[in-house]
Amino acid sequence: MRRHNLLACLTSALLGLCGCAVNKMPEGELVSISFSHHTTQANAEFEGSVEKGGDGVFILKATKEDYSPLFEKKIDAKAMQQFRNIIKEEKMYSYKEIYANPNVLDGWMWSFGAKFSDGTKIYSHGSNARPKGDGLHRIRTLMKELIQDGVPVE
Repeated sequence: MRRHNLLACLTSALLGLCGCAVNKMPEGELVSISFSHHTTQANAEFEGSVEKGGDGVFILKATKEDYSPLFEKKIDAKAMQQFRNIIKEEKMYSYKEIYANPNVLDGWMWSFGAKFSDGTKIYSHGSNARPKGDGLHRIRTLMKELIQDGVPVE
């Protein structure tokens, strides 16, 4: 029995090592990005997303202030490059899929996603816990800066 348990532990350890690939920054162009932050209130405290339309134009939709309605604005490839640089600088491509603090029953949640032209997708979310670094804050700040002269979403 003891030998069987040791074999099971070693097998689990080896499988864990094989599954741990070193993440690297996707090489494709950033084609969409999203971030949201929620508290216990019904509406999102902040939400923002950028999608590339069929015409190649990027559309940012985001809240200007906490708990405000959505606004939208066309942005250029230079702005998308700023988002891509944040992802690279903050190593957001290596975020875990989920961050959680099981000791907190009521609090806040967030989600982050990005898609690249090479097919790579990044998705991470959390509940009362977040990754190290300043990536999420920087993405939110840039979205809020860019949307200030946006128009209300109809």
